[in-house]
Amino acid sequence: MIGVYATAQVKPECKAEFLALVQAFVEESRTHAGCISYDCGAVNGETDQYCFIERWQSQADLDAHMQTDFFTANAPKLVAMTVNGLAIHTLSLL
Repeated sequence: MIGVYATAQVKPECKAEFLALVQAFVEESRTHAGCISYDCGAVNGETDQYCFIERWQSQADLDAHMQTDFFTANAPKLVAMTVNGLAIHTLSLL
């Protein structure tokens, strides 16, 4: 099983647009093959900091997710709304 956590500092002026796009990411990604869970939330105690937390059945499923039309069209939009992009980390879960 593969885990992903990604953090982002959102530009304050982009917060509403970011949250709307994140909701679409959550809803869409949960329909992708191999998605066990896909969530995003505000980091407690941090201004405009958000974290994505995902679990995938396999690396192949995660790779396929990142190749979808939805992901390739919308990931750059998310990145543009952040201060320094997304810090993305993957884990091989025990």
